[in-house]
Amino acid sequence: MQHSTTLTKTTCIAALVIGVIAAAFAFTTKTPAYAVTSGVVAGILGLISLFIGRKNIDDMQLAAAGIFMSVVACLVGLWQIYS
Repeated sequence: MQHSTTLTKTTCIAALVIGVIAAAFAFTTKTPAYAVTSGVVAGILGLISLFIGRKNIDDMQLAAAGIFMSVVACLVGLWQIYS
């Protein structure tokens, strides 16, 4: 059985992967400004992919998970700045 890989599925999976990488980078970096910047960039890409995949609930869930991970990256960076 073949599965179709559409542009929306690809962008939403990419948003999830970028969000996870941004969160992992935020935990490992020594410079909190880089953590916040990577979180913001991942969040913007997640919002773009959320807009692209808005017609399919499965794609929206992937993009929302990526946005959540980018928010985690931003919060980790902000926590490092203010502590």
